[in-house]
Amino acid sequence: MWETIVGKLLGSFGEEVAGYYRDRQKLKHQKELVKLEGKIAYEEAKLRRAESSEGRDHEWELESIRNSGWKDEWVLIILSIPLILVFIPGTTDVALRGFEALEQTPDWFRWLVTMIYAATYGIRLWRRR
Repeated sequence: MWETIVGKLLGSFGEEVAGYYRDRQKLKHQKELVKLEGKIAYEEAKLRRAESSEGRDHEWELESIRNSGWKDEWVLIILSIPLILVFIPGTTDVALRGFEALEQTPDWFRWLVTMIYAATYGIRLWRRR
């Protein structure tokens, strides 16, 4: 309706001005659609990467279980020895002296042992956010 009134008042120039504003609104709308499509594509790609990563982690864990053999049990037994010794009368001092001796080892050795145990049990700190 307004286009008709403005068009009659201004003649063909009014129609051109109205067309310009209509085209400008269409372009603005198209830009917004392109932005939204880009955001959607970005989020979909992010989701696919996360799903793919979880799938690889699952496959790695299954393979680790298949190949573990006695390794996991051995680590569990070794870690349980001090825990057991603390509750047996007369062996508490042995466990405590062992921990005091471990405090004398270099930092790199303690980190190495920690990382080996973490890898054995599949503890992945990078997945925690």
